[in-house]
Amino acid sequence: MDQPSGARQLAADSLFGGIGRALSHPGYRLLWWSNGTNTTGRWLFKVSLGWITWELTGSTTWLGIVAFADTFPMVIMTIIAGVWADRFGYLLLMRMSQALVVAGGVLTAVLALTDSLNIIFIVALSLVVGAAEATTIPARMSFVHHLVPRADLPAAIALNSATYNLARFLGPALFGGLFQFVSTPVILAVAAGMFSVFYAALFFQKADERTQTKEEQAKMVRELIEGFRYTINHTGIFFLLFLLSVTAMLIRPYIDLAPGVSDQIFDMGAEGLSILLSATGLGAMVGGFWLARRGKTAGLTKVFTWSLLFSAVAMLLFVMSGNIWIGSILIAIVGMTIVAGSITAQTLIQNSVDQNVRARIIGITAVLSWGLPAIGAAAMGWIAEFLGLSITLAIGAGITALLWLWGHNSGARLAPMLESGPVVEAEGPRAAAE
Repeated sequence: MDQPSGARQLAADSLFGGIGRALSHPGYRLLWWSNGTNTTGRWLFKVSLGWITWELTGSTTWLGIVAFADTFPMVIMTIIAGVWADRFGYLLLMRMSQALVVAGGVLTAVLALTDSLNIIFIVALSLVVGAAEATTIPARMSFVHHLVPRADLPAAIALNSATYNLARFLGPALFGGLFQFVSTPVILAVAAGMFSVFYAALFFQKADERTQTKEEQAKMVRELIEGFRYTINHTGIFFLLFLLSVTAMLIRPYIDLAPGVSDQIFDMGAEGLSILLSATGLGAMVGGFWLARRGKTAGLTKVFTWSLLFSAVAMLLFVMSGNIWIGSILIAIVGMTIVAGSITAQTLIQNSVDQNVRARIIGITAVLSWGLPAIGAAAMGWIAEFLGLSITLAIGAGITALLWLWGHNSGARLAPMLESGPVVEAEGPRAAAE
C-alpha cells in the first residue's frame, strides 16, 4: 500500500481534511470513483425503469411492485453475501457479481431501444440486476479496509459511505438532466455503460484472494446467525438500524414514487419529475460531502437523530406546498437530511462493529438501506391508490416525526458507545453484547 509523502499529506489535510487523507491512497481512489460511478448508474437505471413503468401503467401500485422487485433479492442475497465476502475474498466476489450486473443492464437497454420492454420484462430484469448488485455490496464496502492504513480508516469509511449514499440521489438527478435531451432507452444504455466502468476497474485492483474449505463452508450458516445475534445484542447498532429502517420505509420511497408525485401532486409530468429529482440530488450532494469533509465520528449521533426530524418536517411541508419550485427546495432538504442520516448511521456502525463480523453487519445494514425503501414503496404505492400520494406521504412523515421523540433521547445516551469504537475487537459478538 502506497503511503503519501509528508508534504503531500499536509497539503491534502489542509485542503480537503478527511477526504484528502482517504484519496491519497491510489487503490482506494480507484475504488471510490469507479464504485461511485456504478452506484450512480444503478440509481439512474432504477429511475429510468420507474418512468417507463409509469408511462406503461400510470399506476402507483406498479411503481411499488417494480421497486420491490429490484430490491427484494437484496433482503436475502446481501446478508448471505456478507458471509461469502468474508470467506471467498472480496475481489473475486465483486468481479463475478458485477459481470452479471453489466449483462442485465445491457439486455435491458437493448430491449428498451428496440421497443420490446414490457412490464413483465421490467420486473424480471429488476430481480436479476438487484440480486447481482446485492452480492457485491458487503464486499465492496469492506474492501476499503484492505486499501488504506488503520489511521485513515475513519476518513475512508466516511467518504465511502458518503459516496455510496450520495449516488442514490445523484442517479435520479442525472436522469432529470438527461431526460431533457435524450430518450429513456438511451439513458438506460448510459446506465449500463456506468456499470461497465466499475467492472473494468476491478481488474486493476490487487488483493490477496482466499479460498473456502469444506470446513469453512459448514460454518456459513452459523456465522450468518451470529451476525444477526450481534446486531440484536449490540444496543447501539440496533438503535441505529431501527431508526434507519424508519426513514427507509416511510421517507425514502418518495424516490421510487416520484413519477406519480410529479403527475398527481404537481401536475407537471416529465418536466416536474426532472425538477424534483435534480433538486433531491443537489440537496444530497450538499449533505453528503459536508459530512465527508468533516472526517470524524465525534457528534455524529446527534447529526443522525436530528436528520430524522428535519427530513420528516420537510416532507410534510413538501406535500402541502402545491408549488413545484417551493416543493423543489423542500425536497432538496429531504435529500440532504436523508443522506446525512444514512452516512452517519453507516459510519457509526462501521466504527463500532468488531472487525471479525464487519462484512456480515455491513450486509445486514445494506439489506435495510436498500431493501426496506422498496418494501415501503410497494406498501405506500398500494395505499396511495386509495388515499392519494399526498396523504400517504404525509402519514409516513408524521410517524417518522413522532419516533424522533424517542430517538433523540436514546441517541444522547448511546453516543459515547457509538463514537468511541469497539472496546474489544477480537472477541466477537458475545463480548460486545456483555
